[in-house]
Amino acid sequence: MKIATRTALIYALLTAGILFIFAYVVYFVSEKNRNDEFNDRLGYKIIWRAEFIFDADIDDYKIKRLHERNKKMLNEADISVYNSKKKLIFTDISPSSKNPYYLNRLIRTGKDKLTWQRRERQYMAFRYEFDGENYYIIGSAVDVTGLAHIREFREDIIVIYIISVLIIFVTGFLFSYYTLKPLKDIIIQIRDISEHNLHKRLVVPKAKDEIYELTETFNSTFNRLEKSFSNHRQFVTTISHEFRTPLSTMIAELELAKELNVTLEDYKLSINNALEDATHASQLSSALLDFARASYDASQISFTDLRVDEILADAKVDLLQKNQEYRIGIHYMDNLADKDESNYDFHGNPYLLKIAFLNLMENACKYSSDRSCFVEIEVHHQVLDIRFIDHGIGIDENDRDKIFDLFYRGANKNKEKGNGIGLSIVKRIIEMHQGMILLSSVPGKGSIFQVRFISDHKKSSLT
Repeated sequence: MKIATRTALIYALLTAGILFIFAYVVYFVSEKNRNDEFNDRLGYKIIWRAEFIFDADIDDYKIKRLHERNKKMLNEADISVYNSKKKLIFTDISPSSKNPYYLNRLIRTGKDKLTWQRRERQYMAFRYEFDGENYYIIGSAVDVTGLAHIREFREDIIVIYIISVLIIFVTGFLFSYYTLKPLKDIIIQIRDISEHNLHKRLVVPKAKDEIYELTETFNSTFNRLEKSFSNHRQFVTTISHEFRTPLSTMIAELELAKELNVTLEDYKLSINNALEDATHASQLSSALLDFARASYDASQISFTDLRVDEILADAKVDLLQKNQEYRIGIHYMDNLADKDESNYDFHGNPYLLKIAFLNLMENACKYSSDRSCFVEIEVHHQVLDIRFIDHGIGIDENDRDKIFDLFYRGANKNKEKGNGIGLSIVKRIIEMHQGMILLSSVPGKGSIFQVRFISDHKKSSLT
């Protein structure tokens, strides 16, 4: 069942219940008012008949004949008269079998008047005094006109009630349809969006209501999905492209060795070339895996308490084991290392941070003639700065804006082998830790990569 139909049905049922209670109360009050009004008129009629019987000097037969004639034109009351000894002395009709019961009840309670009803006939009994003697009169009549009106009123209420419920259901359905129409429009727009046209977005309504917030939420989700799909496609395309070169070269080298090599030296040379290509492919696969990890959602990566200087030291050890020609020095610029160890406390992922620091150290050593990197670490005003300094060939001004792009290699690409992934990994890891990376470089003199973890993040990390 659609929401619009279900909402209209529930709304109609609730309103129908309220209308039913209202209609019942109106009918009950109307019936009670009719009953009370007729009892008042019945009392007047009974008293008038009693005075006529006791005061008029007419025999009982003529009184009955007159009463029968008046009943054809007027709604007269039928009465039965009892003396003080509860003996019936006059009656218009055959007395009811319940008369003695109500007569005894009237005498026992000492009330002046007693009323009751049997089916449509209403009864009234009261004590009447004449010539110093007590009499008891029981009168009854049917409110023909009042009952006819109340029946018509009841029928009108039922018809009006049914029509009202139908109108309420239709109105509720139209109102629900109008209210939920923006949701239906959103559903239709979402159905038109697939992996092939993730650039499409939902039309944002002008009213700043819940539908507006829902639309903005969907658009934000589509933005993330589009970015994720784009990264995925780029990643797959890049892998297929980058791996093709070393693998093709290695295959070609082995095929040539198989066909052309004759001497042992030729085979050694072919094996060395193949190993070099295999090493390049292995380094490329490791870099791509690191890039994939750095592209994860930050909420999916575990963060722990750590010391940044210890991560720097671990990265230095790993890099020196990889290449013993490199020289790396870590310098504390604020002289706080021995005074307060908590100055370098941080909350992050140690594996990813080590990858970022190792890449920055390796780049500095790789593009320096002395194969050295100087790392400066400093804390000031709750801001942690780490500077990676080299005295190498520097970075051209035209390349600085693109140096962090994936697979981009600048004018110095012919100086050293690389794949253009390292700095892109570094940038993503630093941003994942809510930090920033700054670059200053002078061609021919060297470069400085400055990693800064802003104070708000560091404060929140220490709490």
